[in-house]
Amino acid sequence: MKYILAFVLINWCYFHSTNAQTDNNTESEKDSLLYIFQNNDDLLPLDKLNRSVFRTVYGKDPLGFGEMLNRFTIVPKISRDSISYFKQCESNDVHIVSFMAPENDSISAIALDRFFQSLQKIPNEKIIAVLFGLSTSYDPKQITNLPASNCTSIIYCNDTSSFAQKEAAQMIMGARENSLPATIHAGLKYILGVKGLKQKEIKTNGRLRYANTASIGLDSNALQGIDSIALNGISEGAFPGCQVLVSIKGNIVYQKSFGHHTYESDALIVKNTDVYDIASITKIAGSTLLAMYLEHFNLFNVNDTLGAYIPELTKGTAYERIIIREMMAHQAGLKSWIPFYIKTLKEGALNPEIYRERQDSLYSMQVAENIFIHEDYTDYMYDKILSNPLGPKKYKYSDLCYYFTQKVFESIIDEGQNTFLHRSIYAPMGLQNIRYTPLNYFDKDRIVPTEHDHKFRKQLIHGHVHDPGAAMLGGVGGHAGIFSNTADLASIMQLFLKNGNYAGNQFFTERIRKKFTKKQYERNRRGIGFDRPRDNGGGTCDKLASNSSFGHSGFTGALAWADPKDEVIFIFLSNRVHPNQENWKIRDMNIRTDMQHIVYKALGH
Repeated sequence: MKYILAFVLINWCYFHSTNAQTDNNTESEKDSLLYIFQNNDDLLPLDKLNRSVFRTVYGKDPLGFGEMLNRFTIVPKISRDSISYFKQCESNDVHIVSFMAPENDSISAIALDRFFQSLQKIPNEKIIAVLFGLSTSYDPKQITNLPASNCTSIIYCNDTSSFAQKEAAQMIMGARENSLPATIHAGLKYILGVKGLKQKEIKTNGRLRYANTASIGLDSNALQGIDSIALNGISEGAFPGCQVLVSIKGNIVYQKSFGHHTYESDALIVKNTDVYDIASITKIAGSTLLAMYLEHFNLFNVNDTLGAYIPELTKGTAYERIIIREMMAHQAGLKSWIPFYIKTLKEGALNPEIYRERQDSLYSMQVAENIFIHEDYTDYMYDKILSNPLGPKKYKYSDLCYYFTQKVFESIIDEGQNTFLHRSIYAPMGLQNIRYTPLNYFDKDRIVPTEHDHKFRKQLIHGHVHDPGAAMLGGVGGHAGIFSNTADLASIMQLFLKNGNYAGNQFFTERIRKKFTKKQYERNRRGIGFDRPRDNGGGTCDKLASNSSFGHSGFTGALAWADPKDEVIFIFLSNRVHPNQENWKIRDMNIRTDMQHIVYKALGH
């Protein structure tokens, strides 16, 4: 039996696989790479990620494994000597310990032995042990010495390629399932028998999977036309750079970044992990998502009036009787917007009675670099809105609607919309690249600048929200303020497509999703919060998008769109407002909708 197992393991080391971006293997071949020996407490796949997840490496560092884990959540690599760190770990934390044989086979057996010893010493947290393709120069029976009783989950991956490593990471995070193979190698039977273990099967938990077009039956060049449109947009000066993502049936098959942060010669190259100001997409990725969440838990009803939630603000005004559903569908008669900042200027400069260069207890809310506004000015802004009479109840797009939703939601949750969203939704989903006030969380080099503001703040807006009204609210608005990259925004759109079910969490139901995304009123294409196609197709989205599709655009040059019919998600992020918001080439050249069109044509529409 020893020689049979050795022969099997030797052959596994040469099992063919390639990088996931260019892989053409079949699903059955991919599934045969991974074996789950143990999965106590149904730890795999990892669902809620609002807990610490970290990894320790024995032998060679599986770089592809680490890189893919970090696409889903922050998974720092911790030294195996960090005993003081391990002692701080809580019982719900997850510690991923991997072994991949060193290139120097003469020390492989020693490394494997130390790996097993380490698993016996780790104290409190949940342990996922991952073994990648064992070496051939020592007795492979050593794998049977694995201390299974000290591990929550055990994964064996019979390959060490970058592709195999990434697939293992995606399985851990729930982006791919792992079915039991029809047959099992004699070597695995031996290991399972000695350890008294049984193979485990796990399903996806709904997280988006990183794949390629071939994996969903499309030609590998099906989406290449997007590259040409993006590069042409940059050469024509529509934007200095952009990010584009396409997901089809739960698979991210296209994610690329183009160009630079700005037009300067030394500007940073755009990376997939950079974050953009998504402007009015905040209305769905923040405010509408929060409305759906609160309605699911019976804390909010979109058919209530404003006066039911914020009487202290609206009592005695016509706004008291506004139905929130009408307001969120831009059907309540509010003005489109108010340039609040103009009244705060004195002879073209910031009024020193309203602003300070340094933060203190009264001038506490940051508007931009070295600009802080008096905390009471928010009250004036709402008074200004309420002083405007309501117009007729017909479609009129208005940012002001979402000034009020923010007040409504914060009266319910009793904290800031930004902190509640992150703690209750974004963090459990594992989203690490979507935030209000991004300078508090990201390196400035990861944040793409927007406009050179010559009228109001007299500076390049970099890391602060572009919208002046949201800036005057301290960067947290119901209508604007969120920054994100394409991947995290796509996860939000996937949450909508999957009717509130994502990674083991139920944030709302199918009934609520359909209620919010359907057309609400005649002569108004909008849903509750969501933009939709025109009745005859097209509009904000491509004309081939189905009538059940939904999403939103952003003034800064962004678009997020989801289509339940084909399970398509399209995300485009740019800073077309750099250096000047009067640049509308992105719209005039139909850049975003033309990219979408390529996706639908690839699907045979």
